[in-house]
Amino acid sequence: PNLVLIGAVGAASSLATLHCSQSASNRASRNAVTDESDRSVSVLMDKYKNEVETFREESGDLLQRFDDVYLLRYVIENKGDIAACMKQATEVIEWRNGEGKPIIEAAATALAEAMTDGKWNNAPVLAAAPHSEILSKFLTASQIVLVSFPNGDMCSCIRASAINDKEMMNAVTVDELAEFFIYAREVNFQVAEIRTRSSGRLVTLCNANDLSGVSRFPDDRFQKALTGSSKKATALYPGFAGPTLILNLPGIVRLLVQFLTPLFPGAVQNKIKFARGPMAYLKDLKDATKEPIRSQFISDLEAVLKG
Repeated sequence: PNLVLIGAVGAASSLATLHCSQSASNRASRNAVTDESDRSVSVLMDKYKNEVETFREESGDLLQRFDDVYLLRYVIENKGDIAACMKQATEVIEWRNGEGKPIIEAAATALAEAMTDGKWNNAPVLAAAPHSEILSKFLTASQIVLVSFPNGDMCSCIRASAINDKEMMNAVTVDELAEFFIYAREVNFQVAEIRTRSSGRLVTLCNANDLSGVSRFPDDRFQKALTGSSKKATALYPGFAGPTLILNLPGIVRLLVQFLTPLFPGAVQNKIKFARGPMAYLKDLKDATKEPIRSQFISDLEAVLKG
């Protein structure tokens, strides 16, 4: 489906390139599932068979209701370190059974309604989002979109310059906005899990920051909600996050980045990718949800991912 809802969580901020670089470096000890050359579930299950089996045994009743494909995400994320898998899984399940339970249940119900007719209907998903009665006035397809690649992967894109962040943050708290973004990630993850099992390929989500029109730093409260929810989502959804893409950098900055990127550590280069040229055709971000611009946008995103 063409998911118009949300995908900003994980995108951090369109102005936070340095922060993203530091975060990627800090996550270097973990393995991005997108580093795998072949994401066929059968291939990955064969590659990590022993680790998944050990993790299953160690987890006991904790992950009893989840299949081995779900466990596979933990194993890849933590490079086969079973102790790390157990630590993360314990935290995730505690959240899913406690604080996160209302979000998970709301997302599942909304998703089922959204796909009732075999076509994507975004209305029930947005309506079920926490605080959507307020945030839907500020976060539309002109500010945030989520598109699907032909292989089933997804990419969220945020254009921060189009968001009236100060007015929005006067209407909601940092925690309320963060909760909204975590709900969005849960919806994205549930869609990815459905696609993974239907396609036999481990589906992921990348995030794109569109810097078009950026002229100032974002509201501190907005930045705090984005970075906080991004950090939380990384922990709650193992083996799901792909690279961060930086789009439409100003010309002089783009030249500087092209010069400096080779100096970044390899782990950072794999997690942050910069578009080499502007996407001038994308006047309004919502145009990315409609043809023919949608196909061009997806093609350009694929090119950025390939480096």
